[in-house]
Amino acid sequence: MNEYPLIINTAINKAFTFFAALSFFLLLTCAGFSQTKSPIEGVWKIAEYIRPGKSSAEKDTTITDPQPGLFIFTRNYFSQTFVMGDRPRAAVAAFKDRQNPTDAEKIARYEQWRQFAANAGTYEIKGSTIIFHASVAKNVNIMNRGGSHTLVFTLEDPNTLWLIPTAEESAIEPRIKLIRQE
Repeated sequence: MNEYPLIINTAINKAFTFFAALSFFLLLTCAGFSQTKSPIEGVWKIAEYIRPGKSSAEKDTTITDPQPGLFIFTRNYFSQTFVMGDRPRAAVAAFKDRQNPTDAEKIARYEQWRQFAANAGTYEIKGSTIIFHASVAKNVNIMNRGGSHTLVFTLEDPNTLWLIPTAEESAIEPRIKLIRQE
């Protein structure tokens, strides 16, 4: 009796079992690594912000046509760039001598850049709070304090996100309404 068909059938069965087990393992591994997408992942545009009054007697100011601003959230990282204020920044002339700007040129440049904010780093979500950990920021003080900043977030709907300061900062920080762009 010829043993070769038995050996071939056994080899085919072993190969089939191996590839079936490998496929099952790969499916489990992929499912384990694929996390569900966070509801805040995406690109968001500042649509409105509410600036708190300077005193308890002064009402909050709602800015419904804010200057440009984008918040970008990936699975673990964020980037924020925005212009604070309700009017466009004034353009300034280039320094006449880049190596030796005048005091007036420095003040004009400061006024232009003072309203601009930029931060990027990682974030984490704990319940309804989002904790930003800035690894780079225009404002060095943000990086010097460890770059950590906590806000409360609320999804009004899948395309409307509110970032709300914590109770400790609610008298000085604005509430920001973001609209999903992507």
